[in-house]
Amino acid sequence: MTNKKILFVNPLSEFKNPIMPLGLASIAAYLKNKEKNIDIQVIDAWAENLSFENLKIRVSKTKADVIGIYMLSPRYDQAKKTIEVCRQALPNSLIMAGGPHASALPVETLQEIPQLDIAAVGEGEITMLELISGLPYSKIDGIAYRENGEIKTTKPRDFIKNLDELPFPNRDLFPLKKYISPPPYGRKNPYFIMITGRGCPFHCAYCCKNVFNDNYRARSPKNVCEEIENLIVKYGAKEIMFTDDDFTLNMKRAEEICDEMIKRGIKIRWSCLTRVDLVTERLLNKMKNAGCWLIAYGLESGNQAILDTVDKGIKISQIISAFEITRKAGIMIYASFVVGLPGETKETINDTFNLVKKVKPNFISGTTLIVYPGSRFAKLIQEGHYKGKTRTLKKNEGMPGFSYKGNYTIFEDKLTYEELREAVKINERNFYFRPQYILQTLKDIRSFSDAVYFFKAGFAVMRSFLK
Repeated sequence: MTNKKILFVNPLSEFKNPIMPLGLASIAAYLKNKEKNIDIQVIDAWAENLSFENLKIRVSKTKADVIGIYMLSPRYDQAKKTIEVCRQALPNSLIMAGGPHASALPVETLQEIPQLDIAAVGEGEITMLELISGLPYSKIDGIAYRENGEIKTTKPRDFIKNLDELPFPNRDLFPLKKYISPPPYGRKNPYFIMITGRGCPFHCAYCCKNVFNDNYRARSPKNVCEEIENLIVKYGAKEIMFTDDDFTLNMKRAEEICDEMIKRGIKIRWSCLTRVDLVTERLLNKMKNAGCWLIAYGLESGNQAILDTVDKGIKISQIISAFEITRKAGIMIYASFVVGLPGETKETINDTFNLVKKVKPNFISGTTLIVYPGSRFAKLIQEGHYKGKTRTLKKNEGMPGFSYKGNYTIFEDKLTYEELREAVKINERNFYFRPQYILQTLKDIRSFSDAVYFFKAGFAVMRSFLK
């Protein structure tokens, strides 16, 4: 019996630091675990910086029966072209797209890309298994597909309840040496990303949760630590970033992960993302002792009225408190913010940067509001709840906070995009070139590796100012 050939493709991107598509790695591992008569290949066009011409040659050589494409909304053009190239290379292969964009707009994606056969909605592990097992499309939950010239959809797929039952992502299929630590998020290589939970129960209006939704499920501390040990033993990992939306959502579990790491003698640097209302002094001290060196907080705005408008669910006082106790614990802080939220004015932007200067993060990153398909904000705009208007950026306009160009739909209310973008650039520059900031950064240098790290991070910041 001939093995079925499966190919996963991560589309090209102009972003300089490729990130492993962990979703594809998880699906690949799940398929290998459940189905023995398959051959799986991966082409990460982003990591390998492949031209579409070279991608076509590579795809053709795989002779894949089924091709899975990862789709992000900002990289829609690249994903669309990738699907077209795959169809040219292998005219008879089945092509399925998944990821945030396909999950948000499955029917529209099929309408706009005639070369695409199926759009998957939500988690892809079981969907892909049922697809390659030959189940009729109408019996596969969570997809949109073509039948007799029509586009049909099936009922939503249930989320995987016990994430501990999933095998660890199959990283062997990917060009691991291409994924280097991106400053300021990472300091050491080999550098890996991990997900310890799926879903986010919060309802920030601007956020897109099309794949994992708000149904939060978490892996056990034991299972998390087993994967960390696997990364250290098998790949020589020196640093890990937990890319959960809110790593400390369950603060008791976060403490237990730290306790388990310390108990097992796991020695590795790590960072995470979380919210300012999900940390305590006790937790932060445990995180520091377990190897955490940086936390990325989304403060979004320094104006309380704007935070309330977008249902962020935090208070300015909580931002101030969280930053204070994080610094006290000896953990560095990466603060991100968004300008252009509904009601934004020059005065509210000043509120944001005055707050940033007050709470003293080590690094900041600002961007203008992106209207992601599937976000509640996109729906509210469509329903006429806001007076502002949206437009899609031209290719040469770029986006502050991102070092690649893409299909960004932005929102203009009281200020134009050009005014918002300039405000981000000016205020970021003013933040980084303050004498107080430079002095504090010099104080944080305690070793040669610290000096190298801050040099790389500073270079990345300088490069962003030139865009």
